[in-house]
Amino acid sequence: MSSTKRSGIAGFEDTLRDFWATRPVRPRTGGKLGGVSAAIGVRYGIDPILVRVAFVLGALYGGAGLVLYLLGWLLFPKEGDPVPGSTEPTREPTSPALAVVIVLLLIPGVFWLTSSPSIIGLALGLGLLYLVHHNYGDRSIAPTATRATPEAAPQPAAPVSANTWVYPGAASTATPSDDTPRQTPPAWDPLGAAPFAWDLPEPSEPDEPDQQRPTRRWISFVTLGLAAFAAALATALGSPLSTALAIALAVLGVGMVLGAFLRGGRGLIGAAIPVGGLAMLLTALPLGDLSGELGDDEIRPTSIQNVLPHYKRSAGSVQLDLRNLEIADGQELRTGANVGLGDILVHVPPNVDVTARCAAELGTVHCLGDSADGRSAHRSVVDQGDDGPGGGHIVLDLVVGTGDVEVIRD
Repeated sequence: MSSTKRSGIAGFEDTLRDFWATRPVRPRTGGKLGGVSAAIGVRYGIDPILVRVAFVLGALYGGAGLVLYLLGWLLFPKEGDPVPGSTEPTREPTSPALAVVIVLLLIPGVFWLTSSPSIIGLALGLGLLYLVHHNYGDRSIAPTATRATPEAAPQPAAPVSANTWVYPGAASTATPSDDTPRQTPPAWDPLGAAPFAWDLPEPSEPDEPDQQRPTRRWISFVTLGLAAFAAALATALGSPLSTALAIALAVLGVGMVLGAFLRGGRGLIGAAIPVGGLAMLLTALPLGDLSGELGDDEIRPTSIQNVLPHYKRSAGSVQLDLRNLEIADGQELRTGANVGLGDILVHVPPNVDVTARCAAELGTVHCLGDSADGRSAHRSVVDQGDDGPGGGHIVLDLVVGTGDVEVIRD
């Protein structure tokens, strides 16, 4: 093994040991839940709000952020009361009862980390914490007090005759027998011209005002532009809206993490909250294909030539009334509809054969008397009408993401 490789491994181990020895301490005030975000923010000089946003973003990707937060809650000590005679707070470990609860919560959390995004999120979180400590580990570390040595001990002041006059700000070097300090100059020096009278304390230098670093607003604008470009590119390449929003949210998260160190990017929080909320909504609600238009579409054709092969709406409704359709015996009409969020209603003539496939990822299906509801509600029906086979044939393919599908024979 080369010396360069050995030094790299040794540096990595030293960083890990230093992190464990000086790991963040959960404060008694300022924390929202367990104080993990506040502890990291105070330890490394980062805004705790950005740390909380990073945990939330990690939780959205397979639950890695939640597992990392629980690990920090378990392993980071909490701030305790100072010991008698000292102003420095103590570092107390997590209470046994709380540790048991956290371990029980971590057991199902570890089983969540089975997908590639969750494993990648966990690795990124641990790697980011390592880099933060490697580059900013010297922040918020109190300097060690210098112990007094015999050489540094103050020397006793030389006696000055029997004078007991004490000037403001000076210490008395002699005490009269009656323990009462003399408040008037000596008789031989009424004007205070004695040499010891001019031994005044040195004036302290004024503290320099803290220079505030300028806020870098360009971080917010650049990150927002990159997030919008990434989402538009993903949509143009055919990715669903939920995937495009997830990509935009990841770009916003990277911008907020970088802004935490460059003192900028706080405006990204206001953009990440609605984007994250919409992404979670799209993940919870199956909306199917959202590449169509918005609004309601009502179609009343009178001939087969007036019927389109397919109707699509991202959100809204499609109402297809085929009761006045002229279809001869032996003719076949194939059409369908797809709605991401909304409803589909189809009226068919009484004397035609109908083959219908009705599907709702989340909602209700009423397909010529056959019904289903809930998630993945699917029904396929073949209905030849009251007069039996004949009178033309209509084939329907109807799908909604979240909503209702209904086929009625009038």
